[in-house]
Amino acid sequence: MLARTLYIICILLLPLAVMAQRQLVVVNVESRVPIRDVIVTADNGSKFRTPWDGVIEWPDSVNRLDFHHPDFESRYVLKPEVKGDTIFLIPNIHALREVVILGERRFDKRMSSMMYISPEKKLTMDLERIQVPAGISPVGLALWIYDKTMRKSVEARKHRIKALEVVRQKEAAYQEQWDALEGKK
Repeated sequence: MLARTLYIICILLLPLAVMAQRQLVVVNVESRVPIRDVIVTADNGSKFRTPWDGVIEWPDSVNRLDFHHPDFESRYVLKPEVKGDTIFLIPNIHALREVVILGERRFDKRMSSMMYISPEKKLTMDLERIQVPAGISPVGLALWIYDKTMRKSVEARKHRIKALEVVRQKEAAYQEQWDALEGKK
């Protein structure tokens, strides 16, 4: 008889234990679809994540819950504010859903072309890239000898040839004029 009385008392107290927690659903305010993976932080420091159906248990001992999700505005709710069984989260229209990085090299090249580099800095950068080998360069020596000995005479010859072409063109023009005058007489 005592066991039966304890059994009845336990059955009657069970709903009170269940009533100590309140069930809420976290949904999107626009589509009314439950949101999964919302991080819920209680004022006592405990954290948990919503499952696929967005259902959470709100214990009686907690007065405030904070809701965080990357795609939605963060929100906190106090116990007296909740009238129904649904918590609505507003989508964050400024949140980036995906970031694509094309590559460092391409980005660096574009940035260097956009940045202004003074001529002095560009010259020092170019000089830093040039590597002069040690020792005498045979090609450089041959070019230096050509420059000191023969360049002036080669340039003078080219100048004379051009001047001669101009004189011949003028002579041909004068000859045509002369022939035209003789043909009239």
